[in-house]
Amino acid sequence: MLDSLPDETLARRAQRGDSAAFDVLVVRHAPALLKFVRQTYPESSDCDDIVQETFIAAWKALPTFAFRSKFRTWLYSLASRKTIDALRRRRPQNDLDSVPEAIDVRPGPGQRAEHAAFLAALHRELDSLPYPARAAWWLREVYDLPLAEIATVLHTTEGSVRGLLQRTRKRLATTLEEFRP
Repeated sequence: MLDSLPDETLARRAQRGDSAAFDVLVVRHAPALLKFVRQTYPESSDCDDIVQETFIAAWKALPTFAFRSKFRTWLYSLASRKTIDALRRRRPQNDLDSVPEAIDVRPGPGQRAEHAAFLAALHRELDSLPYPARAAWWLREVYDLPLAEIATVLHTTEGSVRGLLQRTRKRLATTLEEFRP
């Protein structure tokens, strides 16, 4: 029965101490949060911990959640802050060889190599961006969040998000020009 309730109803129940309602929210949102953190944090081995810290922080802060934004937006905001905290604690890493290469088994070897090279170059470029630009790009281009929600997640304005996205897209178009068909 709880699975069919909307996020806001579950969050209100969880605010009143209903841990089963919170468990449904965790199951519902953990995969997307993990994917978001994996795309914005360079060390994939730490991503599960960041998501877990996000949900712990959400449980602790839930009594003060005022529903001024969607519950999902609030979770992404918490995940964003936890990712930034982890980035600050992290040692600088200059190893570009650790960028995972994606291999598509359907096309031929030449196309696979070109596709892998493009993805590696895209990941290198995204990893070299400051966190807000990288997070804004992923939230918009991959998760298709509206600008208002991205602004809430990143604690900035819609205009700033628009500017981040415009500069990021321009930079990617320029640096990845060689991959254009």
